Amino acid sequence: MSRPVLLFGLVLGLSVLVAGDAAAQREGFIAGIGTGPGFTAQDVDRDVGSRLGLATDLKVGAMLSESVQLYATGKWNAFSDWGTLIASGLGGLGVTYEMASGFNLNGAAGVAMWIDFDWAAEVGFGLGAGFGYEFADMWVLNLDGMWGMIGDGYIVNIVATIGVLSH
Repeated sequence: MSRPVLLFGLVLGLSVLVAGDAAAQREGFIAGIGTGPGFTAQDVDRDVGSRLGLATDLKVGAMLSESVQLYATGKWNAFSDWGTLIASGLGGLGVTYEMASGFNLNGAAGVAMWIDFDWAAEVGFGLGAGFGYEFADMWVLNLDGMWGMIGDGYIVNIVATIGVLSH
């Protein structure tokens, strides 16, 4: 079993364990992990163009009120280009406003990155926004967009994730 799969399973399991009865409280510590399809368009590495990949959505933070979450976030899209793993995304500070209907609005700001795992990396500033729907206790569907300015180029990620969020 590969290390990323093992790590994903461990984090998902811990999120479910921590969630327990806390889902109804909507207060305190939050932790979440999600995955799904993602699309990357970029102007950083002109040989790659636009690609579909596997997206992740990670969150660790706190409920500030009954409907406001503040958290550290990592939203990434990974794909392979001729045998080289490439990831693009945003790591930074995120906020989510949850509505009584189960819908939410979210935003993020932080460091945008383009990394190919031959260890070439580009870093810049990024912004993200999206919306989601909590369709069951702890289970959330999200659609997010992220834009990052990296040097003279840019990256755009659009990701659809399903995730577990303990709160």
